[in-house]
Formats: sequence, structure tokens, C-alpha cells
Amino acid sequence: MKTIGFIGLGKMGLPMAMNLCRAGFTVYAHSGNPDSQAKLAALGGQPIGSFAEMASCCDVVITIVPADKEILELAGVIGEHGHDGLMWIDMTSAKGTTKKAIAGQLCRKAEETGRRISFMDAPVSGGVAGAEKGTLTIMVGSSREDFDAQQDVLGAMGKNIIYTGDVGAGSNIKMLNQMLNAANTAIAAEVLCISRQLGVEDTVLSQVVNQSSGGSYVFERNVPKFMMSGDHTPGFRLDLMKKDVGLFIDTAQEIDGFVPLANMVYQEYKASSHQGMGNLSYTAIHQWYEKNQKGE
Repeated sequence: MKTIGFIGLGKMGLPMAMNLCRAGFTVYAHSGNPDSQAKLAALGGQPIGSFAEMASCCDVVITIVPADKEILELAGVIGEHGHDGLMWIDMTSAKGTTKKAIAGQLCRKAEETGRRISFMDAPVSGGVAGAEKGTLTIMVGSSREDFDAQQDVLGAMGKNIIYTGDVGAGSNIKMLNQMLNAANTAIAAEVLCISRQLGVEDTVLSQVVNQSSGGSYVFERNVPKFMMSGDHTPGFRLDLMKKDVGLFIDTAQEIDGFVPLANMVYQEYKASSHQGMGNLSYTAIHQWYEKNQKGE
């Protein structure tokens, strides 16, 4: 079995690392969170002294960190200390251009040192529940050879493993999906507020919309579960959705794209975050709409 170094034992990363342990992999982790380290150790996970040591001895290093900045910082460490033949699988939601830049950096490093470090762009969808159940959708950007070689590792964390093309393609597709999710959630929240002011019963609204042209995954699943119930327990935090919409806008600017709706949606999530909803589920944007309906 491959040895795996795992960086990023957060709400998503910890259950993913635990599933790798359950699948029989030897997983090494270096975390500042003793609780996460202990939970992984209970399943056989091993501590390791540093990220540099991890890169020098593990077969695979998996990273899932907050954003582009952290990945770029890790690129210096892994590029400097990674051994010949190392596979780096980055599962962070970040810009495709950032992932491409890292792959290029590692390629130049290989030419200088003779050490080849493969890089896979593999963001995920499915939230904390999917990470815990091992049913994540994983969007992979890499060479086809690397994709085939890592099916055992990816399959321990996800159910739907989709090859999207070269490095950067996975992150681009994740970003596009997140933009659609964010916009659908925002308009669903707005519609629900107006519907309630008109006196329409929530159950009637759901019944009609979900059998009509206005229906969507968001309206069928998230509106009743979160918005209608008022339960915005964080699975995927609003601030993270705001970040992902920002990635879409930044990427569009890089290619001179025209995205007026995305800019409007970003401002709505930003306003929601400023009103203290950033650590709730992104569906809490409905609370922001409710406050504005009341003129607060």
C-alpha cells in the first residue's frame, strides 16, 4: 500500500484522511490541531515532524488548505524536499491558473534537479457529509497516466471520480459549479422571502416549483432543509462560498470576461458575511434577505 502524507486536517480534510486510514493506507499527518491528530491516530494515522519530511518520504502527499496563498507556500516546501517520483494531489478549491503555475514550477524544478514530482489538481464537491461518507465527487486535472495510477487513493475518498483534462481543468470546473450553486442559492433565498410575504405556504411553493421550470437541485434539496427550516448549521461556510465566487470573478477578469451577475452575487455574500453570517452555512444568505425585507 502507498504511504500518504496529508496536509489540512480541517472539517473536510480530517474525514478524508480517516477514510484513507480505513482503506488500509499508512497516513502521516503534521497538524497544529491535537484533536484532529488524535482522531487520525485512533485509526492508525502516524505523526510526522514536518511537511518537508513528509514530502521526502511519502509516496503521495495530499493537500486541502484554505486558498491559493497556502498552496503556493507549500509548493516551495514540496518542490524543495519532494523525492523523485512523488505524487502531489492538491484538493483545494483554488484558481486553475494557480494550479497550472505550480505544475510549471515543479516541471522546471525537475529539469534543474532531476527529481520528477507529479502534480494532480483534484478539488472536491459533496461537503462535510460527503467527506465523512467517502462519497465525494472529485474533479481531476492531470495526465491520464497519473489519473489511472491514483484510482486507489482517490477511490478511498470519493465515489464519483471524473477526469476533466490537464492540470487546472479540475479547479476550473469546480469554480464554475460553485458559481452556479451560489447564484441559485441567492435567487432561491430572494424568492422564498417574497413568497412568504405574499402568504404562500412553503410546502405549496416547493410542490409547484419542483415540478416546474423554476426547479433546481438547490430548490429541491437546500431550500427545505436549510432556508425553510431556518437551520444554517455550517457544512460549507458562507465565507468559503464568497471566496469561490471571488475566484470566478478573478478568473473572468484574467480572460476579460463579462460577469455582471457574478459581481452582484458576490456583493450579496459579502454583505451577509459582514452581518455575521460568514461562519454559518452559505444558505444563511436567506437570513440576510429576510433582514432586508424587514427594512433592518
